[in-house]
Amino acid sequence: LNGLFPFISATGVSAVIVLIGFLIAWLVWPLVARLGVPVATRVRTAAVVTLALVVVGSGALGLAGRTYDPAPDGREITVAVVQGNVPGTGTSALGPRYTVENNHLAQTIMLAAKIRTGQVAQPDFVLWPENSTATDPFTDATTAGVIEQALDLVGVPILVGSIIAGPGPQERQTVGLWWTIEGQVEAEYAKRNLVPFGEWIPGRSWLVSMIPELTMVGAQSVPGTRPGVLDVSVASGPLRVGDVICFEVSYDKTFDEMILGDHSSGGGAQIVTVQTSNAMFTGSDQMAQQDQITRIRALESRREILVATTNSLAGLIDSHGQIVYEARLRTADAQVFTVPTRSTVTWAVAARLWFDLASVVLPLLGAAVVATRRLVRH
Repeated sequence: LNGLFPFISATGVSAVIVLIGFLIAWLVWPLVARLGVPVATRVRTAAVVTLALVVVGSGALGLAGRTYDPAPDGREITVAVVQGNVPGTGTSALGPRYTVENNHLAQTIMLAAKIRTGQVAQPDFVLWPENSTATDPFTDATTAGVIEQALDLVGVPILVGSIIAGPGPQERQTVGLWWTIEGQVEAEYAKRNLVPFGEWIPGRSWLVSMIPELTMVGAQSVPGTRPGVLDVSVASGPLRVGDVICFEVSYDKTFDEMILGDHSSGGGAQIVTVQTSNAMFTGSDQMAQQDQITRIRALESRREILVATTNSLAGLIDSHGQIVYEARLRTADAQVFTVPTRSTVTWAVAARLWFDLASVVLPLLGAAVVATRRLVRH
């Protein structure tokens, strides 16, 4: 069924799976309800025929869809993905001040050595994860210095994941910052889908007065408002880099708007990145769950996805949802990948709203038909 993702989206695939499950239940229920009766006399012909049509039809379309691979644009971009790691298990966040910044700098130093000795290709840019700096590089000279050292070493832009102060007092934003080799921020993306009680507190003034421990959350995070498309420049020319941060990869609208773009971005993403810092979830299933969601996004959009994390599963997922490379948990790593730029928009992304509506409306219509028939009979 994986071949269905680019055509009918995750919603449509889920609906097909549920439909097959209900058809199987419809088929076997008479046998369960009347144990001892010969199977042949109780199998519903309609159930068999419907189940066969659904399974064969969805299976045939799925098999065809597995070979569906829209042509790339004819341009390739080389990206270095850095996983700097964090101290201990990660559950104590990012460690002492400047630890996470220095960890990512250390991996970038080793990456630069490999580039200069010809062990890996020269990247067009370097991808650091969400929270690769734990302090605001606009206000902290030490953090800014770490980024400048990394830029000097690799000689290409770095997409840095940071937490910055503002836009208002006692507010902050989680952002991806495109730092050029001149030390300027050419573009930025602010995370749109925030974690309640992790990044922001609903009804903050009221709740904090009753639960003072909530002040440990820190400044109130403010969501971004624009699609995650960074309109930037690399050595080969202009490039639109798609960026989603952490678990917002699971939000349909956020991901789709990044693929589609808008007037402010000049178009949709040509390559797709995910910056994430899920160190606090070390030892849980969260890391694997987010990885599976990212694979489904690759299947839906038929895009390669570059994933940078602080300490988990950084790497590359191809346009068919297969893992090309995946860093080990709780380790430091840096790898270089070359991916094509793409502009084709699949049906799953372009028409997702219709699949969502159908998944709600069609079952309701079916229920209405059944209820009407039963009323007429009685």
